[in-house]
Amino acid sequence: MSAILSQFTKVCLTTTVMVVAVAAASCSPGTLPGSPSPIVVGGGGGRYNGTIITRRVAGPYTLNELSQPLDLSMVLREGEQLAGRFASAESTGTLQGVLSGNLAGGTFQATLLISTTARSTAGGTSACEGRGDITGTLAGRMLSWTGGTITYANCPGLTVTSEAQAVAVSPIPGPAGSRANVVITIVGGPAVARASCSSGVPGFPFTVEISESAGIAVTFDSTFVVEERRGFGAASTTTLDIPFSELAGGARRTYGACSPVAGTYQAFFSGTDTNGNRVRVASPIVVMGP
Repeated sequence: MSAILSQFTKVCLTTTVMVVAVAAASCSPGTLPGSPSPIVVGGGGGRYNGTIITRRVAGPYTLNELSQPLDLSMVLREGEQLAGRFASAESTGTLQGVLSGNLAGGTFQATLLISTTARSTAGGTSACEGRGDITGTLAGRMLSWTGGTITYANCPGLTVTSEAQAVAVSPIPGPAGSRANVVITIVGGPAVARASCSSGVPGFPFTVEISESAGIAVTFDSTFVVEERRGFGAASTTTLDIPFSELAGGARRTYGACSPVAGTYQAFFSGTDTNGNRVRVASPIVVMGP
């Protein structure tokens, strides 16, 4: 098994099968944003309905740039880690970021991974897999986001922007249907303090947790991508062998890593679930130090 990241020391790899019901794993405490009625259950998050618009900026493709109905579910985990999944008529995707504030009043910066139906000017339709960053705002029951540049590795030249508006309709995230729901979080939160690596040398140890809550197994691609900024300098990208090839439905797996220097870390996984759906998910950005 290869090292999790160049310049990182792998600590451990574990698997746990969740025994709680899927519905319980996706519930949320407190109130529906903007509602006075408390619903005291486990977890944190909500379901939002609204609209999304994806606009082409460049590239030899045409898109449906009309407003489309949006179904968005988000879960808030420890350390204010916010994970979401969404679907519209011609796009699906996930988002992963960190919330400042709360679900009734706050902002978040998130990495958006989106699959967009695009039509080539030369003919044919493609499922283009894009990545970008969005800035979200939560105010009462309202949610909105605007996107910077979203680019698509498998559809060269295609660049879009994304914007969405939605209203909270339930404090319980919606079911994933026939699609696996994979969430990546950092145990203890994405802010990592200096401690000791498993080897005993000073460093920044952390544990990455990958979980599935819809009861649908996923087979990961043979490699995954890690981006880091050592010493908070320029970004570098490394493609590594996958630490495990499968994630069973309802399971949770972890791996540990430790950096000898301060900086940032973000991992990107992709795969296919047992129903043939493409799955792409990112970890939050881990901030180590200073």
